[in-house]
Amino acid sequence: MNVQLTDEQKLLQDSVAKFCAAEIPLTKVRELADNAMGLTDELWQKIAEQGWLGVMVPEEFGGLALGIQELGAVCEEFGRGLVPGAYLSTVLAAHAIALGSSDTAKTRWLEKVVSGEAKGALALIEETGEFTMDAMKCKAVKNGSGYLLNGVKYLVADAEAADFFVVAAITGEGAKTGLSYFAVDKNAGGVSVKGNKLSDLTSRSGQVYLNNTPVGEDCLIGSEGVAAAMRESLMRVANVCIAAGSVAGAEYIHRLTVAYAKERTQFGKLIGSFQAVKHPLVDMFAIIESARSAYHYAAWAVEANSPDADSAVAVSRLTATEAFRVTTLGCLQAHGGIAFTWEYDLHLFLKRAKHNQYLYGIPKDYEEIICKKALGI
Repeated sequence: MNVQLTDEQKLLQDSVAKFCAAEIPLTKVRELADNAMGLTDELWQKIAEQGWLGVMVPEEFGGLALGIQELGAVCEEFGRGLVPGAYLSTVLAAHAIALGSSDTAKTRWLEKVVSGEAKGALALIEETGEFTMDAMKCKAVKNGSGYLLNGVKYLVADAEAADFFVVAAITGEGAKTGLSYFAVDKNAGGVSVKGNKLSDLTSRSGQVYLNNTPVGEDCLIGSEGVAAAMRESLMRVANVCIAAGSVAGAEYIHRLTVAYAKERTQFGKLIGSFQAVKHPLVDMFAIIESARSAYHYAAWAVEANSPDADSAVAVSRLTATEAFRVTTLGCLQAHGGIAFTWEYDLHLFLKRAKHNQYLYGIPKDYEEIICKKALGI
């Protein structure tokens, strides 16, 4: 087992870091705060030109056919720079289609994703905040050679930017009832989107309404009733990416605060010399390093299809998002009053940290996975 990045992976990560610093610095992130798309079309095309939209897309559809560790390297730097936009949403939607769609659907969407012509989003969550079979109200009913979809999907990340959605819906009747995924064009009949107003200026979400929306049989991803199994693969990838961005965001704001503690004086001394400041910063460093180790192991476990991949991902998700939250709150205290000002960047990271904790699930979901692994209950 080797959880260290290879030279090629380090080169990829370095390229993303340089791109973010040059093209999407935090000043640009602030400028984009009111952009419903997250990023301008020009910036999105530049990302596409780098090939990063096709990291996990098969080569026959124009992708790089790389793995979760390479995707994690990209997400780290996007997280460190608080890059807005539908990158993760699109990568996950494309991954869902690559997992089980017909060749027609793959050709239709994957090539457009890789070229930057189309963005995607996962439309999974119901009004309760869950996307389990018990919570599901969205239904897909057979209609001739296709289906009619009805329902509402909540908290769809980057809903307004997406050109297509991967929608979870109930299919079948009686004993054959199951959960299925569909690739739904945003311009299909009966589809409408309403954006949400979030406190996190770097993230977007919305509701997707489906009213007798017709989809062809080739829009079914996989076969009927397989969505529960596919969800595991999707959420493994999603949570490794969330962990990657959270660790990098925590590292960035921690280093910013350490530098501040070495410059700011109070009572004639650098505040970094005070135990009340330096000891918490040391604790944060340890928490971040632990979270980084958990993230790298989770990425390796998913790549290697390890038996403990699910628990490794759950540990990674929990430790990384908690490290991000604890670090941003602690650094807020270390900075004092200046950290509460709009002009200072720290509040942007704090809001992203809170957003990450509830993206594609809540902490309790992953605590239960760990509990089953650790206690066998």
